[in-house]
Amino acid sequence: MLALLILVFTLAACGDDSPVPEADGTLPPVSTSPGTTPGDTSGDNGGRTYEVRKGADDVVISVSREGGFVPVEMIFANTPTALVTGDGRVLSTGPVVAIYPGPLLPNIQQRSISPAGVQALLAKADELGLLGNVEYAGNDRVADAPDTVVTIAVDGEVYTHRAYALEIEGPGTEDDPARANLAEFVAAMSDLPSTVGDSELGPEEPFETDQYLIRATPADPEAAATEGIEPTAVPWPADAPVRLADAAECAPVPVATFEPLFADATTLTFFTEPGPDGAEVAYQVTPVPQFPGRTC
Repeated sequence: MLALLILVFTLAACGDDSPVPEADGTLPPVSTSPGTTPGDTSGDNGGRTYEVRKGADDVVISVSREGGFVPVEMIFANTPTALVTGDGRVLSTGPVVAIYPGPLLPNIQQRSISPAGVQALLAKADELGLLGNVEYAGNDRVADAPDTVVTIAVDGEVYTHRAYALEIEGPGTEDDPARANLAEFVAAMSDLPSTVGDSELGPEEPFETDQYLIRATPADPEAAATEGIEPTAVPWPADAPVRLADAAECAPVPVATFEPLFADATTLTFFTEPGPDGAEVAYQVTPVPQFPGRTC
């Protein structure tokens, strides 16, 4: 009889996945595989939770366009198509007024995104095969176009996807499956309300930062005159922490000091400072608000 009882309990244990109590009657802690949370149902991969860094300067997802046959100043002034930060914000490049000359400062907007919204974006990237290293075919039909660059930092890894002349105008534009998947993700990042839902997003507002990054290039203001519009020359502050002659590549300056100067400037505003011989030298200055992932 004792042997029969032992056999019954053994068979019951084999067919039951319930945790076995410890000697003191308590249950052991639930063990989860990396990147999962018990009971979590976010994402589209069986309740998987994607682990991301949470800092304000951490970049979770970035979509941008880089390079192409454009002036160096435009490359320096490049701002993100969409950028998701670790502390739950989405940065994007907003519209620019259709006037000439246009404002000197780029229009970067931000809005909040919920943790569920971030998880949905990462699940979308996973579904499209972007949480891995992918080689992308070229595009011989287009010349001098920029690269589309998507960077995703998740689960302790960083995946960078770069495709030349990616076409995202509509579904079926790209014939190559890998390029088509990347284009679909870029399109999804460009329409977040449709991708994650309005309820997961906050209202848009201007992006604020403590620093501008500037690039200064000697220029001839008179040569820039066009369509009967004369350029404007503005003296660079004598007490500025950075001389324009020293900002040929990139230099940071405080927003608190330079926001009034740049806010009133246009793309036909030039800044002047004395050169080595004391004569005024004019510079074309390109300022960019410093955003997560962007440094000199």
